[in-house]
Amino acid sequence: MEMKSVKVSAYLCGLMLALFVAQALGAGSSTSASSTLSSTPAPSTEMSTTKKSSAAPATTATTTPSATTLSPKDQCKQYNGSCDKCVSDAKCMYCYTDDSCQLYPAGDVLPPSTMCALDEARWGVCWLNFEALIISVSVIGGVIILTIVVCCIYCCCCRGKNKKKFEREDARYEQQKMERKTKQDERRSERKSRLDEIRRKYGLVKDEAPYQRFDA
Repeated sequence: MEMKSVKVSAYLCGLMLALFVAQALGAGSSTSASSTLSSTPAPSTEMSTTKKSSAAPATTATTTPSATTLSPKDQCKQYNGSCDKCVSDAKCMYCYTDDSCQLYPAGDVLPPSTMCALDEARWGVCWLNFEALIISVSVIGGVIILTIVVCCIYCCCCRGKNKKKFEREDARYEQQKMERKTKQDERRSERKSRLDEIRRKYGLVKDEAPYQRFDA
């Protein structure tokens, strides 16, 4: 009986040892597998980052717009068919003959007839053509020049007459002043003479020499 119990206990110990070893082996394999799985995605992340960084210049290159500069003539042509937009730009003129917006010839005072007729050309505003503009400017300039000439003639020629007129008025004023003074002196002497007569009449006037010299 004792031998059987010893064998059973030995058998149980071996079984427990085998289970322990099997558990240890299973835990080690799961740990290594999990470490392998956690370390494996790193290269893929690096690769995706590398792909993104390598793709970035291509995106930049495709989104960069190409800068285009239009000439003044082409800028005016953009306003073909719209007079208001065309004349809003000082370097452009509008022609109603073909409804085109053209570059104004800076070297010429007026646009040539080969470019556009004067009665069909507009610059600055759409309601005034070049013919009306020329007539208006000529009339205004003529009026200004005529006004300046008239003012100069009046100031240069009429000043002498006005001076003589002022001299005559001054002389008349002085003459009237002397006449008034003379009349005042006459009235003063008349009043004095009347007062002297009244004094003599009533004996109020004293003789200047009451005593006369007696000659022997």
